[in-house]
Amino acid sequence: MAKATSKKAAKKTAKKVLSGWFPAPRQASTLNDVKTAVLLVSLTLNLVVFIAWLILRITTVYDQQVYNFLFVR
Repeated sequence: MAKATSKKAAKKTAKKVLSGWFPAPRQASTLNDVKTAVLLVSLTLNLVVFIAWLILRITTVYDQQVYNFLFVR
């Protein structure tokens, strides 16, 4: 005797299968947005300082000019 599947159970099973294929919608979170923004700004500033330091380490001819350009107003 075959077991009859109700329409509700079939929809629930189909929904479960589809949810595996598509990611759940993201919830808006101001805290996560602020954290991401702070991390990006921090990373950008650190990268600028690192590149400036690297330029000063690599160049020997224009040390004073590079220093004045990057660090003196």
